[in-house]
Amino acid sequence: MQDLSKHKYKLLREHKINDLLDQIQSRSKLIQRIGADDSGLRKREADGIADNKFNEFYARLADVRDFHRRNPDTAVVPPEIEYMAYRHNPEEVEEQELARRERVQAAMDAEGDSAPVLSEQDLEAVDQQTFVGPQDMEKLDTMFSGEERMGRASHGSQYLEYLDEFSKFEAIDRKNKAHKDYDQYLACLQSYFEGYVGRAMPLFDLPNVQKEAQEQFEADWRDQKVAGWMTSIDQESVLFCTACKKQFEKDTTFRAHMNSRKHQKVVARLENEQGGVDRVAAEKALQQEIAQKQARDRKTAFTEYLIQTYARMFADRLRDTRANVSRRQALTDEERQNEMDAEEPEFVHHDDTKDEQVYNPLNLPLGWDGKPIPYWLYKLHGLGVKFDCEVCGNITYRGRKAYERHFQETRHATNMRRLGIPNTRQFHGVAKIDEALALWERVQKEKKDEVANVDTFEEFEDSEGNVFNKKTYIDLKRQGLI
Repeated sequence: MQDLSKHKYKLLREHKINDLLDQIQSRSKLIQRIGADDSGLRKREADGIADNKFNEFYARLADVRDFHRRNPDTAVVPPEIEYMAYRHNPEEVEEQELARRERVQAAMDAEGDSAPVLSEQDLEAVDQQTFVGPQDMEKLDTMFSGEERMGRASHGSQYLEYLDEFSKFEAIDRKNKAHKDYDQYLACLQSYFEGYVGRAMPLFDLPNVQKEAQEQFEADWRDQKVAGWMTSIDQESVLFCTACKKQFEKDTTFRAHMNSRKHQKVVARLENEQGGVDRVAAEKALQQEIAQKQARDRKTAFTEYLIQTYARMFADRLRDTRANVSRRQALTDEERQNEMDAEEPEFVHHDDTKDEQVYNPLNLPLGWDGKPIPYWLYKLHGLGVKFDCEVCGNITYRGRKAYERHFQETRHATNMRRLGIPNTRQFHGVAKIDEALALWERVQKEKKDEVANVDTFEEFEDSEGNVFNKKTYIDLKRQGLI
């Protein structure tokens, strides 16, 4: 039995439940699409079968046989078999699933592939109540601290400081948020949070959280309560330069801009173009540009708002992560190495495939390679039908072929001799001791009757053509009558 007090096994079970729920949803949608038959494929198929049922049936049967002839090792297991295995022995199935994920991850690591697969290391990280691994968040820290545009020093910050400050977006200057690098950083941070939910909390209703965050953001944005986005670009604002299409936050900066040569050149150029350019069109173009800027700011603000929602939701795990990182930083190199060595056996004990238990929830017979035979072969030979032989000590044989073959084997012949019965062909198919003894008595009785009546069975003919049975013929001959 699994120790469900360990987060590793709880998490693995939640992942499997999530997989089963996804299967239910996908198959339900498939059934709905088949029932709707928008493409008309089902109707065309039904019409084709109606014209010539048997030809269509045998054509498809030939395709199925050809497929299995070309793929003899393909196991065709109905979906209900997996559910049956979970009902009978869920712990064993989950252990096998954990081992499979570890083997897949090890193979992918060997090939240099970085596709996200839930591994033992992922589960152990969550088991230690850590939010994320230092390597993953340090990548985001590097992206964040490497940009001087974001108001950070070029040398970056420490990892622990980043865990405290990554959600404080209001401290970043608005003008530094206009760069594509900042949008890319926010996208990576959001993706990491959502990926963590998928790995560590597979049954968590993330879309509902996103929906609630969207509704709350709309209300706060409408009331200008979003931190760091209290002011917006306004053409009528006293700190907005219509000619240069720039918004200023300080009055001194705005006045310096109005007196600058650059601004004067732009104003002079616009005055020269007033005669050839429609002012209404110019105003419309300006409004469109402002609307695009506002839409971009709105999108960036919502991403920040969503990340802050995630940060509040995982505040406890972030705090535990920070404590765990602080503890690891305080360790010496020797202590850190000892800790890594202590964790290593948890990840390598499944590498020895020789001692690995074979996954066989249906108790299928094993093939020449020591693995269960394919399910279609199991059904083809009727191995699901069991036959018991009382003569052999109530041994069970799977399938008619194995049952009939055992009558000629040494075990059955020896036990028949112990019963005083010859193992002849007429006793093949008799598995009960009482039935075998009764049949042997009947055979012996028939032999005695045959010996007793042998004189009446043989016929003899004299010289005159008269036919007599053996006994009468011998008596008449002794008397000299013939």
